[in-house]
Amino acid sequence: MLILVWFIVCIIFAFVQYILPNSGHSLELFALLSAIALFILNRLTRKTK
Repeated sequence: MLILVWFIVCIIFAFVQYILPNSGHSLELFALLSAIALFILNRLTRKTK
Protein backbone atom coordinates (compact mmCIF):
# COMPACT_ATOMS: atom_id res chain seq x y z
CA MET A 1 0.00 0.00 0.00
CA LEU A 2 2.83 2.38 0.84
CA ILE A 3 4.42 1.76 -2.57
CA LEU A 4 1.11 2.64 -4.25
CA VAL A 5 0.94 5.90 -2.31
CA TRP A 6 4.56 6.67 -3.22
CA PHE A 7 3.87 6.10 -6.93
CA ILE A 8 0.76 8.29 -6.83
CA VAL A 9 2.64 11.13 -5.14
CA CYS A 10 5.53 10.87 -7.62
CA ILE A 11 3.19 10.93 -10.61
CA ILE A 12 1.33 13.94 -9.22
CA PHE A 13 4.63 15.72 -8.56
CA ALA A 14 5.85 15.09 -12.12
CA PHE A 15 2.52 16.24 -13.54
CA VAL A 16 2.55 19.48 -11.52
CA GLN A 17 6.16 20.22 -12.45
CA TYR A 18 5.30 19.66 -16.12
CA ILE A 19 2.29 22.01 -16.00
CA LEU A 20 3.79 24.72 -13.76
CA PRO A 21 7.59 24.44 -13.99
CA ASN A 22 8.70 27.65 -12.23
CA SER A 23 5.56 28.90 -10.59
CA GLY A 24 5.07 29.75 -6.94
CA HIS A 25 1.72 27.98 -7.02
CA SER A 26 3.11 24.59 -8.01
CA LEU A 27 3.64 23.53 -4.38
CA GLU A 28 0.09 24.53 -3.49
CA LEU A 29 -1.32 22.59 -6.43
CA PHE A 30 0.84 19.58 -5.55
CA ALA A 31 -0.41 19.62 -1.95
CA LEU A 32 -4.04 19.92 -3.05
CA LEU A 33 -3.84 17.13 -5.63
CA SER A 34 -1.96 14.86 -3.22
CA ALA A 35 -4.57 15.39 -0.51
CA ILE A 36 -7.40 14.62 -2.92
CA ALA A 37 -5.67 11.49 -4.24
CA LEU A 38 -4.91 10.18 -0.75
CA PHE A 39 -8.49 10.88 0.36
CA ILE A 40 -9.88 8.93 -2.60
CA LEU A 41 -7.43 6.09 -2.02
CA ASN A 42 -8.46 5.95 1.63
CA ARG A 43 -12.15 5.82 0.68
CA LEU A 44 -11.52 3.02 -1.83
CA THR A 45 -9.60 0.89 0.66
CA ARG A 46 -12.30 1.31 3.32
CA LYS A 47 -15.01 0.09 0.94
CA THR A 48 -13.13 -3.11 0.13
CA LYS A 49 -12.70 -4.09 3.79
